Amino acid sequence: MKKLLCILALLLSASAFAQNMPIVVGGVAETGYGILNDGTDGAGLNRMTPFIGAWINGIGYCRLGYGLYDYSRTDSEGDHVSVESRAFSATLGASLGGSGKPYLVGSFTRAKQLSNVGDVTWYEWGVGGGATFQLISTAAIVTELEYRWIRSHYDPVKELRVSGTRLQFNVGFVVYVY
Repeated sequence: MKKLLCILALLLSASAFAQNMPIVVGGVAETGYGILNDGTDGAGLNRMTPFIGAWINGIGYCRLGYGLYDYSRTDSEGDHVSVESRAFSATLGASLGGSGKPYLVGSFTRAKQLSNVGDVTWYEWGVGGGATFQLISTAAIVTELEYRWIRSHYDPVKELRVSGTRLQFNVGFVVYVY
């Protein structure tokens, strides 16, 4: 299966290069107001997500991201909690009128936290809009505003059931690799 995936990736990248389709590499900082990644309600940085994908100016894009971060803490009773957070995201964008114009965004994220007190996995769905601001012909700043739905899940670290929504602002950087 891994060989097949590698062969497909090589073929897709070769055909993308032949058609002058830009492969993109970049990352976004996901900030929001509402239910955050740690189950709290408020405003703050949710996660950093590096990504790779294809971006066809005037049509749209598809990108896949994988964000990760770890933290540990010791509470007032001396109990140590360590958490490894992982998030796989897939995002599609559709242009609203050509190169440099705003675009519609749809996203899906599968997030999980692995902890010594219990593991949790949940899903997030989002819709919104975005725009790019070209810096040079091979690089741009990405800005997106999404409304996110966080599916219900039990957080063993906070010992509570989490579900809800948030207004999320993504800002990042993208480099076009031809």
